[in-house]
Amino acid sequence: MRLQRGKVFWKGNVRIRVTGREPERFFNLCGHHNITLWDVTEHQDCFEMSLLPEDFFRLLPIRRKSGVRIRIQKKQGLPFFYRRSLKRKAFFIGIFLCLAGLYILSQFIWNIHVEGNYANSTQTILNSLDAAGIHHGIWKKRVDCSKTASYLREQFPNLTWVSAKIEGTQLVLAVKENVDGYVIEEKADDPQNLVAKKEGTVVRIITRNGIPQVLPGDTCQAGDILVKGEIPLVNDSGETYGYSYVHADADIDLETTWYYYDTFPLSHTVRTYQKAEKKTPVFQISAYRFFLGNLLPENFVASLRSMTGTADQKTEKRENGADEEVSLQQLYLTENFALPFYFGYRQKFPFEVQKETYSEHEAKEKASQNYQKFHRNLSEKGLQISENHVTIELNDTSCITKGTLRVIERAVEAQPCEMQKVSDGKESMVDEQQ
Repeated sequence: MRLQRGKVFWKGNVRIRVTGREPERFFNLCGHHNITLWDVTEHQDCFEMSLLPEDFFRLLPIRRKSGVRIRIQKKQGLPFFYRRSLKRKAFFIGIFLCLAGLYILSQFIWNIHVEGNYANSTQTILNSLDAAGIHHGIWKKRVDCSKTASYLREQFPNLTWVSAKIEGTQLVLAVKENVDGYVIEEKADDPQNLVAKKEGTVVRIITRNGIPQVLPGDTCQAGDILVKGEIPLVNDSGETYGYSYVHADADIDLETTWYYYDTFPLSHTVRTYQKAEKKTPVFQISAYRFFLGNLLPENFVASLRSMTGTADQKTEKRENGADEEVSLQQLYLTENFALPFYFGYRQKFPFEVQKETYSEHEAKEKASQNYQKFHRNLSEKGLQISENHVTIELNDTSCITKGTLRVIERAVEAQPCEMQKVSDGKESMVDEQQ
């Protein structure tokens, strides 16, 4: 059936009306001459039917023999459309320009898609690519996928694998990240000591490699050696004949002092939002944005969104006493053929600004919330607060929160060992060296 319809479209079809005294003779003669008729409908005093144009020109002798009258009701199909459109040159020029435009647009990258990234945000990766000259709208032939992948691995050390490929007008970047984040490469054979980064008290020490110099409860200053990577080699007589150097390794928790200070003015501004304004349709070509106002119906954006499966790209900004939200969606010709056209809406949320003053209770509540936020940030970093000596003070203009905290942390860093040499043939006692 589909093949027959396709044949009818390419060859065209003619819808005719037959009137006369002997329509049965007309049908018999058509069947005798192998003329195919379809969609035959009977009316009060006539018959209507469809046939191919080439068969229509064979009806002249049949019409004479059967004594019927034939009138053309409708002409359909590609041949008739072509003949009607010969005088419409602008139509064909428009089709040509449209196809040419699609071909030109297909030669550029209109969408850069990043997948598999967690530690590095998509915008951070896009900014890095933009610095290297790879951006939306770049010519496809200027994009070297292998060089792009190598560039990203150099810029982001925590990327263990990067794949770049071009699909349609999209540059697809698939990455895999090291789950431990950025790792500083250290040679395990390099001799090093572990020293304190801050002044504090040793709470816990578990040594895996090296000689511990402190015990739990001992105090230390910044720069003090906590675990030594230098191990003296002693013979049976207690004499030192050399040194072995290792990469000191240990888990050391220090209780250190932190100073907390936070202040904010009692006078502050409060925004009272009014009724949101009507959504305004937006059309964007590349980086040029047009606000269409009342030129399009309100449900225009919703109807377009129902026909596309792209995700919203929302941006927000604040200016002239109103918050502005712009939501855009990119148009796709196919799944991978992204066009530089965006549609969406803009909506403003006007507000009024009023000045108010915190009461004593409100100020202390806000100060407490700020401290709790600081406390949560420390906990997320694996730090533990053992003592809290923070107080809240209010004066005429501001609220001040200050004090000290005792925090348990791993304030330890590695430091290279100074390697010593023992002269050949000379041995010294450990006590003498000390």
